[in-house]
Amino acid sequence: MTKRIIYFLLATVVPAGLYAAYAATEVYIWRCLIIFWLLGLVLWIIFAAPKERRDKYMKFIPAAFGFSIVGDYLLHLAHDKGAMFFIAGVIAYFIAHMSYIGFTMRKGKVNWWMFALLCVVFGLYFVFLLIPGIESMGIRIAVLAYIFVSAFSVSTASATPFGPTMDRTGKLLVLSGVCSLVVSDILLSLHDFAGIPTGYFLMLPLFYLSQVLVTCGLIHITAK
Repeated sequence: MTKRIIYFLLATVVPAGLYAAYAATEVYIWRCLIIFWLLGLVLWIIFAAPKERRDKYMKFIPAAFGFSIVGDYLLHLAHDKGAMFFIAGVIAYFIAHMSYIGFTMRKGKVNWWMFALLCVVFGLYFVFLLIPGIESMGIRIAVLAYIFVSAFSVSTASATPFGPTMDRTGKLLVLSGVCSLVVSDILLSLHDFAGIPTGYFLMLPLFYLSQVLVTCGLIHITAK
């Protein structure tokens, strides 16, 4: 069994088991452990990777996972503690998206056509579906800023150029991970602000799937 296959199993089977434990018990620590596990795994993968398969931009992935842990916990607290924790959670996820941008924008490439299209679509979504359900101006500003950074992260991920440490499969995995996170955020906002529960049961699985896919992308481009 090659190192790559072992890493893939560690990145998929363990998180699936932890999420199954959370689904069965609804104890928060189980879902929290998923990103902690993946964070430790990506740190190990980066430091264990051969020098020719490693670059300085990879450090942004553990940063994104770290801020995702903070954001997940703050939004978990926000259900009981109110708007300030929600805004703080959105800021943490904002930084997580900025970290993904730091990784995918390795040569300054942006798909501007996609960014413009997403800004229009997400802007209309914000105005007509979200604003009516958000009374706090602070939350409106936080959500709007998050929407635009989400659009930008998808646009940079789709434009990531190929090179010694990025191929087509690695790019597809990372892009799929970023898109899974955005879809998860959309399902959350539809539920919390628009009162639309359709697909909400997929929100958490897609959130954790996003980290799994990004981890698999890193494994693909670093391990043999």
